[in-house]
Formats: sequence, C-alpha cells, structure tokens
Amino acid sequence: MTVTKSVDVTQMSEKDGEWGNEPVQDRHPDMIPHTDRPFNAEPPNYGLRDMCTKNNLHYVRQHCPVPVVDEKAYRFSIGFEGGELKKFSLDDLKNNEKHKELHCTLMCTGNRRSEFNTEKDGETMGLKWKNGSISTALWTGCSLTDVMKKAGVTEEAEDNGYHFVTFHGIEDYHISVPIRKIFQRDNDCTLAWMMNGEPLPRDHGYPLRVIIPGFVGARSVKWIDRIVVTKEETEGTHQRGIAYKQLGPNKKSLGSVTKEYIESLPPIDHVPITSAITMPEPGTSVRPGQTLELAGYAYAGAGLAVIRVDVSVDGGATWDQADIQRADASQGPRSLRAWAWVQWRYTAKVPDNAPDNFKVFAKAVDDQYNQQPHDPAPIWNLRGILNTAWGQVQLKVAKGGLEITDEAKSGDGTLTNVGIKLGGKFECEHCRQIFETDRAQVAKGGLEITDEAKSGDGTLTNVGIKLGGKFECEHCRQMFETDRALGLHFKFIHDPNRHQED
Repeated sequence: MTVTKSVDVTQMSEKDGEWGNEPVQDRHPDMIPHTDRPFNAEPPNYGLRDMCTKNNLHYVRQHCPVPVVDEKAYRFSIGFEGGELKKFSLDDLKNNEKHKELHCTLMCTGNRRSEFNTEKDGETMGLKWKNGSISTALWTGCSLTDVMKKAGVTEEAEDNGYHFVTFHGIEDYHISVPIRKIFQRDNDCTLAWMMNGEPLPRDHGYPLRVIIPGFVGARSVKWIDRIVVTKEETEGTHQRGIAYKQLGPNKKSLGSVTKEYIESLPPIDHVPITSAITMPEPGTSVRPGQTLELAGYAYAGAGLAVIRVDVSVDGGATWDQADIQRADASQGPRSLRAWAWVQWRYTAKVPDNAPDNFKVFAKAVDDQYNQQPHDPAPIWNLRGILNTAWGQVQLKVAKGGLEITDEAKSGDGTLTNVGIKLGGKFECEHCRQIFETDRAQVAKGGLEITDEAKSGDGTLTNVGIKLGGKFECEHCRQMFETDRALGLHFKFIHDPNRHQED
C-alpha cells in the first residue's frame, strides 16, 4: 500500500530515524497507515466496535522509531528538577505496589481531522485521521500517585511552587501535566505494564507507560524514562508550540500569528464530547424501508460520562436515542471517573423518501449536558484538532432490488465470486436476492432448485453464501475460517475505499 506523505510538524522525518527494529509483525494487516516511518495508523471501523480494542487494532501514534528495551535492565526515575531522582525497576512495581485495572480510552486530538479538509475551508496540518485515532483498553499496572509519594513527591509540592509533572519518554518525547491532576482524589493515573491482559506491545510503550485518564492521548507517555516535578511546563512543540493548540477558523497559516501568541495558549488537556458512527460503512447501499443496524462510539474527556446518544436518519429533522453500553459500573454519570467511551447501538428504518445519497447523524451528550457542534466548519482550525462535530455516515439508496452476479451464482464463496448488482424481477422473500427469471419450479416433493441456483446446503436463503467457517461477515453472512480471512474479505469486497489510493 502506498502511504500518503502527510505533513506533521510534531514528528521526526523518515530519513532521520533508525527503522530496522520496528515491530512490524505485531501490527494487524488491516490497520490503515498514514505514515510508515514513524508508524501512525488507525483501525478500520470493525476494530472500533468492541468495548476493548484488540491490541493489534488499537490506534498507533508515534513520533520516532520504536525503542528496543531490555526489561531486566530497564529503570525509570522520579524526582524534583535539579534534585536526585529515585530509580525504580519494573519488578519494584510488580512486587511492591498494589495492582490495579483501568478501562481507559485514549484519543489523538486529530481524530476525524480528514473531515476538516475541504475546498471551502482548506487543508489542515497533520495526519489525515478518519474516525479511528481513538481506542480503549483495559490497562493493568499500579497507582502513579503512590509511586510518586515513595519517591518523595506529595501534594504539598504545589504549595512550594511546583505546578507540573513532566514525563520524558526514552525516545525523548516529553510533555507536562498539572501536578494537581496526579494528586486529586480518584485521579486513577496509572503506571501500566499490561494491556488487555497481555504485556504492553512495543508500539504501545513496552515495558512501561503512563496512563493519564480523561486527558488527550498525547499526555499518556510511552516508554517512560523519567518523571520530573517542575515549576514550569516543559519547552518544546508538544507543550508550548502549535502541536496541541487550536487557532481560530480565520487563521489559515502559522504566519498569521506570532510565536509568542502560540506559546501563550494552553495546550489541550481534555477532549470535548464527541462521537462517531462505525456501522454501516460509508457508501453502503441500502433500500427504502430497509432495517438499518447502526453502531458507534461516544466519548467525553475529564471523566465526564456520556448519558445520551441521539440518532437521526432524516438529516437532523427528527431524533431518537440509541442504546449505550459502558465499560463498567463505576463509570456512570457524575462519577467523574468515566474514563472510557461508551459503545452505542440503534436500529432504524431507511426512510421511504430517502435521497440517493443520504446521511445518518449521531450526537452525544455528557453528564454536564455538553453537546457536539452541528458542523465542522465553525470549529475548523489550522492544526485540524478536536473535530467534535456530529458523527455522520453517508449511504447510497438503491431504488431497485439486489441481483446476484453470474460469478456469485456458483456459491463457491471465493472473494472474486461475491458480487451484488442492482436490477432484476424476482426477489427471494428470505434473503432479498434478485433473479432475472423464475426458474425454481414446484415439484411433487416441494420446491425444486435448479443447478444454477444451488448453494452449499441447497436452500434459497443461502444461494451464493459460503457456509463453512467460524467468523461471519456482518455485511453478507459469508463464513471464514480465520479472523484474518474475514478482514481481507472486508478489505477487498466491502470497504468503500478499496479502489482509492491512500
């Protein structure tokens, strides 16, 4: 796959790194890359429908080559700037600290940036993320606050003028967070060494990373090297520069503002309420009156809980509420600990008067009744961050029926022999497949099926459908022996972007 060379001011140039030790074998082949070096990629929509994203489908955001770390020799340190730092090993944490588990969503501030890039508003600076630079995992580790106290850092540090905690990664990525976040009640800040019950993958911070729940993903530093308590926030583009700051929609170039103005702005800490539709896929063909199964996610930062997801299938004229599922019972309204997204589901009917191309919308509400803006245009910004406009998907309305192509009539279940086209006169009431002629005849023993129409089990319902296997395609009901085969089938058959160059 040819990857678009996206301009991103926050990451190392491909020619400047050592790329021979990248964990390529750990990366799912269905990940959608935006740059190869460093590897920045998001999962396809099917990878965003589970409460916990699979490790190899969790979005990946890198700024440099992935470090190679020897766990036994690994040490990280904590302390005050200008003072002696206390060193810890991973075994120190595993053997001496109380273990904890935390469902937490991480989201890149550039999630859905690609929707900002229009001819009217202009191009933004950064990777062209779709709606997949967000993922959720069950993180296992120990309390960051407890370990900092063992290193001699307490909440009294702020009274002495220390306002920030600065995290440094092994690869020298570094950012700061307010120290009060680390010491506030129920902060749940975690030093994590496991992800979804497995050791951290290298792409996600092996052997140890910080999880700062409720903050943007950029604050959860991977491959942690040292944690330094500072009076001022750190220097650098990721903290004081443009990387995580939002300019007004009228500012179309960095030359329109001064460096001093950019540095005077605070970096983004929390993600405003947002949502997305992950099913059906964009460009899916549907028919008027058809039942439409919708799914997606909704998320709010700062520990605010999503309390409602509204769905509209008529352009926003009318709305109804989706069913939502939380990661666990502790993350409910007014808990201030709703660190994970909700997954939502809704069953609708395609309107009888739906236009050829029509949009389905979703918008979420949190427990402080913050809601999403309607349109991306008023919140457009040069860096393309925090596109929290209504989630949407555009579908195609087919006015006729579905006809099985000649290739699909064989029913052998191969990728090349699964094709649907519009038209036809005779529709099967069980599966909506359309045939040009009524060649099925009623015999004395019941319904007789011609050789051309026979499927693996001889039923009309399963004409053209492969029945064997463990993994079912939700779009066409074909079965496959492996999840990888199912993923490839989706990529080459159902993915609306399959004919586009990345």
